[in-house]
Amino acid sequence: MAQQQERGCLPCTNCFVTVPQDKYYAVESFGKFSHMLKPGLSFAGPDCCGCCVNFRSVTSRVDQLVVSVHTKTKDNVFVTCKVAVQQSVLPEKAVDAMYKLSDVHAQIDSYVADVVRSAVPHMTLDDAFEKKDDVSVAVQQKLTVEMGHYGFQIHKALVTEMVPNAEVVQSMNE
Repeated sequence: MAQQQERGCLPCTNCFVTVPQDKYYAVESFGKFSHMLKPGLSFAGPDCCGCCVNFRSVTSRVDQLVVSVHTKTKDNVFVTCKVAVQQSVLPEKAVDAMYKLSDVHAQIDSYVADVVRSAVPHMTLDDAFEKKDDVSVAVQQKLTVEMGHYGFQIHKALVTEMVPNAEVVQSMNE
């Protein structure tokens, strides 16, 4: 979900650019945000040797990030929770998505770890397995509110896996 620098479609100039259907393009004039472009061929403005007009882009596709969080349960068992988060850029807030956060995945990692580490330590190991959906809902609610400020929509947050440490798994199998 990282933003990228883009180039125009003519050599030595950024006057014209072809915007793909699955991306949002921002036009910068001398480093300052100017406006957004729609998909297709667009005229961005007069440019001399590619130094006056620049482009930034971010994808409009849904992106999935898997976050691993190590935490301890109420009965002193260490578990690794894997949470899959599906997010995309809100079309009306594409500018915020490009300019407000430098590392979207790191921010999502922090919010997911915060929610998981505040919920799972209040549960026993058995409760944690039974209430994976409750943890998923809590993560999704937190991310929807917080990431909405930065121009991102959270489609789903799922706890896909909870793995206790190896010693506990071995003792459970005996």
